[in-house]
Amino acid sequence: MKNRKTLRVVLPLGAAILAGIGWLLLERPHRDVAEEQAQFKMVPEELASALAQGDSTAQSYLNAVVELYGVVASDDGQRVTLEGGVVGAWDTTRSHRTLQEGELLRLKGRVTGYDDLFEEVRMDGMVMVEEGS
Repeated sequence: MKNRKTLRVVLPLGAAILAGIGWLLLERPHRDVAEEQAQFKMVPEELASALAQGDSTAQSYLNAVVELYGVVASDDGQRVTLEGGVVGAWDTTRSHRTLQEGELLRLKGRVTGYDDLFEEVRMDGMVMVEEGS
């Protein structure tokens, strides 16, 4: 009888602790790429050729913050495409102006991978780098 009473207390308490741990793991703040220092600074062609090789060197770029100095091929407000094979999704928590085709500027974002089929580098969290930083 005493074991049943103990189980009635311990099981809900254990479930609550596990639920709390799960919630803490899932509800972490998102990575703020705009506030991080760029680990690499390059032009889009360099990044695309490094990731296209697919060797161990390419692994160092994955999930890294990279600053790119490039020419805009297109911008639809959600994604920007740079000449040289880089497609990046804008950081949705920050506002940005729509870029003009042919505009030369510096952008920063997190490398998420390389698409072999389209031969494009995929990035997210893209933000424009201010000239003063």
